[in-house]
Amino acid sequence: MNSDVARLPVVYDARSFYVATVGLGTFPGKQKTFMNYYLMIDTNSYQTWLQCEGSDKTFKQDMPLYPSKLSTTFRIVYCNTHPLCTGDRCTGDGVCIYEASYGGGSVTNGVIAEELFILGSDTGGFESIQLHMGFGLVQPNFERSWGNNHLYGKPDIIAGILGLGLGQWSFINQLGATGQGKFSYCLEAFNSKIEGSDTYLRFGADAIIGQVGQKYRELPLLCLSYFNAALLLKSRRYQVGKTRIRFPRGTFELKSQGTGGCVIDSGTPISIMYIGHFDKVANLVKAHFNGLGVEYVVKRLSYEVCFRLPGKFDTANFPSLTLHFEKSDYVISDYKESFVTLDFETVCLDIFPKDEDTWPFFSRSFATS
Repeated sequence: MNSDVARLPVVYDARSFYVATVGLGTFPGKQKTFMNYYLMIDTNSYQTWLQCEGSDKTFKQDMPLYPSKLSTTFRIVYCNTHPLCTGDRCTGDGVCIYEASYGGGSVTNGVIAEELFILGSDTGGFESIQLHMGFGLVQPNFERSWGNNHLYGKPDIIAGILGLGLGQWSFINQLGATGQGKFSYCLEAFNSKIEGSDTYLRFGADAIIGQVGQKYRELPLLCLSYFNAALLLKSRRYQVGKTRIRFPRGTFELKSQGTGGCVIDSGTPISIMYIGHFDKVANLVKAHFNGLGVEYVVKRLSYEVCFRLPGKFDTANFPSLTLHFEKSDYVISDYKESFVTLDFETVCLDIFPKDEDTWPFFSRSFATS
């Protein structure tokens, strides 16, 4: 790759995922020699993959499954040719394989192969790298997340995942000197227009933060052996409006066992919090709306805390939510980032509780920062 600037255009999926447009392969005889696919941007995993032709179990996608046999640059990776392909990553035939698991029980299994990966550049042209990535052959249990937009008259564009986590297979690491180990994005708040985002996922020299007139804050990231794929932050406190929640000291600190902290996860469209912490946040949100005379309507769909708004409710009356991190605070002032509108009168807190305090707080709030 010759350029020191690399970027990928970003669009929306109808289920509120952010999706990168990528080019793959070499297909001689066609006007455009590569094929475009949409990969969900995931900062909490490192394995890049997409569904491949010949799969036994798939989720629905509008694009055809990737026709790897037709690409002249597709190469299966064998275990005697790559240092990361050892042990349980090898089949009896010596083929390098992968497996990745996600929330809700969804799993992908397949082979690791090298393929030409096409990115945009600052000149308006294209640059390419040889990327080691997964080509999925078995994808069970994705139905709750992907592949069902067509039931609501929406496109099913997602074909796989672009892994931006910290693992050795990460897309960032494979960019090498061009990527400089960094990426940036400044994404719009989600809306229903599939091409509604006029922005890029930027890498390397193109990932500039702090330009003239641009406000930004810096937070230290942590890399731990038991979360080698995740972008972790030291979280300290939580705040609803002007009221800080009195959690015991160290509640959100990272523990040696791998619990606590906060994970930035662009692949989670809804923030997830341990129920003991969630209840304290929810109670303050309820108190805020109760003070405004807004009716609490308990659970709607999968949302635990919902309200029925009066006809002329001023959106300025929504409470802000603040995450207090080491060295900086992150204020979520736009109500559309903290609440979801179910119909013309019902809104719900956009955080899901979880029963066990065995994982960090997963925040999707940074997805539009």
